Amino acid sequence: MKPTPTTWKVVRRIVFRSIGVIVGLTLLWFGGHVVEWVTGIRILPWNPYAFCGDSESGPLPDTVRVGLYEEFPNPWRLEKLNQIDFPVTLAIAARSQEEFLQQSIAIRQQYPQVREVYYWPQLAYEEGYYLGTWSDAAAIQRVAQDIDELPVLWDLEMPLNKSYISAQSWPHNRQFLDQWFSERTEKVYIWRTHTGMGLNPLFLRLLAMHYDPLDYPQVSLHLDLYTSGAGLSEQQMKNILHCGVDRYQERFIPSLGVLNDGEAAADIFVPPETLQRDLRLVREAGITEVWFFGVNGLNDAYLSAIKDTLPLETLPARAGYSTEQTILAK
Repeated sequence: MKPTPTTWKVVRRIVFRSIGVIVGLTLLWFGGHVVEWVTGIRILPWNPYAFCGDSESGPLPDTVRVGLYEEFPNPWRLEKLNQIDFPVTLAIAARSQEEFLQQSIAIRQQYPQVREVYYWPQLAYEEGYYLGTWSDAAAIQRVAQDIDELPVLWDLEMPLNKSYISAQSWPHNRQFLDQWFSERTEKVYIWRTHTGMGLNPLFLRLLAMHYDPLDYPQVSLHLDLYTSGAGLSEQQMKNILHCGVDRYQERFIPSLGVLNDGEAAADIFVPPETLQRDLRLVREAGITEVWFFGVNGLNDAYLSAIKDTLPLETLPARAGYSTEQTILAK
């Protein structure tokens, strides 16, 4: 039986309406993510962590590694490391590898608590400061080419000053970083924010603001879980941590803070009791490594929360010649 004109009209109406629904939902998805990307406020109705983190937890690790970020590694800030009686990994910001190597050697000689130091490259302010794909492409490539056989903390954020956002650099950075991360033989620890979008969000991948560790063998994810006040709800934090462990295992590293260094209003920092609750959830999720921002905020209350909640390693004997000294001697 031949379709009648009326039948074709019905079919066309259904097709056009379906296309309209798809376009509308796509615009809603895209617009909702743009709002969240710009403001940090989630308006989309679904939870990206709702359907993960359900697998059975394995045995808890015997110890949990601790790391600390220090964006301004001045002597009066670093001296807070003297309060620590367990081994830590330290990431220090520097404008060049040579500057980093000199600082790293001095730190390791002065502070036996620091067993490893990561290079945290920073750009000039007018280049974007952070190493995100919207910063200056020539500066990104300069930093990447400057890095030798060192573990690196890659701060994948938008430029600190939005007037320095470089749309022209974005396609070059997207392609360059994809290749550079793929070819790396040393560890890359990517620090990423916009946690509410999920662990592997399509929107951030399209913007080249997320590189999934499952696609890059040397990449680990430092996920921004900075909170203030009461923080995320316990269930929210638990879901994120369990989802992270399920997907990335030891390459999922929660980034907690900000520790109160007394240099701003107290309500922007994480209270010790909130930090201790989050550390309990970190431990229960079976996470092997956790990081804190930053060194200058270390105090007795925070250190008690860490030591009372996590099984920590003991300080080893002093090591000999370091990797940093070897590179600097070349």
